[in-house]
Amino acid sequence: MYHPRFQGDHYTIGLKYGSLLRKNNITLFGYDKLDYFQFEYGVQSEKILKQHFPEACAEIRGIADGLCLPYKIFSAWLLCISVCMEVQGCSMVALNRNGHVVFGRNNDLSPIFRKISNSALYRPERGNSFIANSSAFVCAEEGINEKGLAIGMTYVWAKKLNPGFNSMFLVRYILEKCATVAEGIDVIKNVPIGGAFHLFLADTNGIMHAECCPEKVLIHQGNFAFASNHFISDEMKEYEEPKDLFHSYERYQTGTSHQGSDVNCSPVEFAKSILSGKKGFMCQYNKNLNFDTVWSSVFDVSNQIILRSEGNPLKSKYKEDIRLKKYYTGQDHEHNLGS
Repeated sequence: MYHPRFQGDHYTIGLKYGSLLRKNNITLFGYDKLDYFQFEYGVQSEKILKQHFPEACAEIRGIADGLCLPYKIFSAWLLCISVCMEVQGCSMVALNRNGHVVFGRNNDLSPIFRKISNSALYRPERGNSFIANSSAFVCAEEGINEKGLAIGMTYVWAKKLNPGFNSMFLVRYILEKCATVAEGIDVIKNVPIGGAFHLFLADTNGIMHAECCPEKVLIHQGNFAFASNHFISDEMKEYEEPKDLFHSYERYQTGTSHQGSDVNCSPVEFAKSILSGKKGFMCQYNKNLNFDTVWSSVFDVSNQIILRSEGNPLKSKYKEDIRLKKYYTGQDHEHNLGS
């Protein structure tokens, strides 16, 4: 994974990132293969994004300029990601055990995305500082901000698509703009939703699970949550195509069947054991699928600790990411791009 660090206004951040991508000859998978529906969907969604999150559009324009690409096509491509392009097979777990809040997530994709996956430290001119993990640019699959708010998404195959925020831009927006789960819920309820997905939010007060699609948002709150790539509530099932994406039902069974076990195990170790497949099928994909866990994250929200396995957690160890912690303590004086 790349580990860039960004600071300043959004256009400047984007221009630096685009120039870095061009220098390293990074391939944009599918950028030049949008069909008519995808292009029009992306164009209409960009208009909505600009209305609600103009800073993201400025960053997109900066990247496009750094890559010497036309903004309209590049932004349309980004707005189609996690909606009507590649299929993702991710898993999330969150728990609040006696006030100890932990959120974990596997990011499962074609292995080709390892080449562009990144874990970026953002320090925007206005807004929260945050760590965002992504297989794309600007938008993100997961992250945590300086306020201690963590968030992540998983894809669901929607029956209907409306122009709007895809799940990854919603993750980015909430990381940058929100401080608490309650603020995140308010955003989810008030922005146009573009596809179908799960969102988990976690702060020191607890966890929240939202099942989202253009027609409906259903909020769950409790002390344990798990999601893969299908809706779990009966009232949401009419809004998805019933597909077992990359063993989604088996992963869900593994994640939920152990929620009351290992009470003597720390919440962090419990989340790691679920995500690394020690409790049953989770990341043990057959090589013939050309699909794998590209990275895995565990956020100890209560203690502001970020752990990440940069590879399949069956083989790659979780290591602590201290970049945001350094920012809390005023020790991070490097603002240039990292590698």
